[in-house]
Amino acid sequence: MLRLILLALLALTPRPALAEPLRFVAFGDMPYCRDTSPAACATQIARVEALIGAINATRPAFSLFLGDTKGGSEVCDDPTLLRTAAWFARHEAALIYTPGDNEWTDCFTRNAGRFHPPERLALLRRHFFPEPRSLGGSPIALERQSEVMPDQRAFDGALFVENARWAMGGLRFVTLHVTGSNNNLPEGLRHTPPASAQAPAEFAARQAAALAWLTDTAELARREVASALVVGIQADIYCYRTEGDGFTALREALVRLAQQWAPRPLLLLTGDSHYFLDERPERGVPNLRRVMVPGDQDIRAVLVTHEPGAAEAFRFNLIGGAADAPRRNCR
Repeated sequence: MLRLILLALLALTPRPALAEPLRFVAFGDMPYCRDTSPAACATQIARVEALIGAINATRPAFSLFLGDTKGGSEVCDDPTLLRTAAWFARHEAALIYTPGDNEWTDCFTRNAGRFHPPERLALLRRHFFPEPRSLGGSPIALERQSEVMPDQRAFDGALFVENARWAMGGLRFVTLHVTGSNNNLPEGLRHTPPASAQAPAEFAARQAAALAWLTDTAELARREVASALVVGIQADIYCYRTEGDGFTALREALVRLAQQWAPRPLLLLTGDSHYFLDERPERGVPNLRRVMVPGDQDIRAVLVTHEPGAAEAFRFNLIGGAADAPRRNCR
């Protein structure tokens, strides 16, 4: 009889709820208007807007846009750079954005209109990073590097308002402003004035800030006992490796952090090379995982699901209607 009473009491005892999966979306490098006629560009933008509808249908906690809001051959004038705001606003959830090379570092080229890259970056900072919160229909609070580390400044004294971090579902997220085109480091690039005069100083200041922000965020995640650290950047930092390239220090920092973080996962999300890739980029560092999102003519996004307690912490599913684009060589 006593045993039956104990079993009955046990059945009535509230059990701890299982942690819910966290789902978010990563995408980038779109729309790319290769044919920049108004009609053709409108078609590309419509494809992106259709993708946003598919993203909204999944009801993600947030979306992360990994840079390149325009094609490299499109002009970098204000209307082109700011058209992004209209379709960013279509996201029903929060949207976090980190810049790419096409919207500022490469704007000095003839096709892009020979704009001054630092001036284009200043425009992005004013319009897309004015407050410590995300974009999108349901903004979330963000902690920006400009608030936490005001001593970290760009070569012209500007604050790094675009580097952000937030926590959700037991995970710690961070964005770093790291772009394609060798991260704006002139070595190996055919930079022309006015880019060449200021690019080395710009690169050095922004890289130092990114590394400091990554280190500080990893320490914060350690104190929080976060179950994973997720890093979002634009550049495909594993596209090529040469002595003195613009990504060497970041790759080395990620390896060190992953080793310190083990066995918990460190997930790196990148864009830039326009095809989906899921890999372990560093031999002997199994908890460092890199996922690259599609882009350009492959208008799809990656739905990321984090399953607490699962053998594999993250699952990845492509969403959107475009056919897979052919895999490309590093650019």
